[in-house]
Amino acid sequence: MKGVGLVAGAGAVASAAVLVLAPTGIAGSKRMDLRDARSAAREAVREHPSYRVIRSSKPLRLRTCWRARARVRCSLYRVAPNPCALNGGDGVCTQVLVRRIWLVDVRHRRGRTVARIVRIVETDA
Repeated sequence: MKGVGLVAGAGAVASAAVLVLAPTGIAGSKRMDLRDARSAAREAVREHPSYRVIRSSKPLRLRTCWRARARVRCSLYRVAPNPCALNGGDGVCTQVLVRRIWLVDVRHRRGRTVARIVRIVETDA
């Protein structure tokens, strides 16, 4: 009789532990969907003033997205015909084909996907 009581008690403790720890484990192990991260990063860049001033017919392009611990980082770029076009100007510029690159950090916060621009770089295309 004593062995049956110990087994039943151990089973009850194990069941309680699973019920207490399961919601935390499931929420912590849920990985962010890369499609959602790409979409959030694209939207964050399109809303940023550094994107809206560019005068170019070229679209916003996604370079890559990768997982970095509990977040996803995405790199996007847009090509412009010259440096003046990156700042919204129509003036004559000596250099041709430049691009602006945005590094975006995407995380889950309070059940929402939140994107934040971490860095903006301008380079030759």
